[in-house]
Amino acid sequence: MTVDELRKFYGVSNNYQLARRLRKGRTTIKQWEDSGIPIGVQAIFELLTGGRVKADRKLLYGFIK
Repeated sequence: MTVDELRKFYGVSNNYQLARRLRKGRTTIKQWEDSGIPIGVQAIFELLTGGRVKADRKLLYGFIK
């Protein structure tokens, strides 16, 4: 899952709008963009979006093992 995928899903065009929509700080969104969205956060977004935005399975399976 990427920040770009979240922007597309939520119908916003920039990180400022995404941060407002998710009630997160812009620095958090930028950090996700630079370093990746933490797998636990990805799993939550997958649940919140009804599976329409998917968590990175390679990271998820590595986290579980």
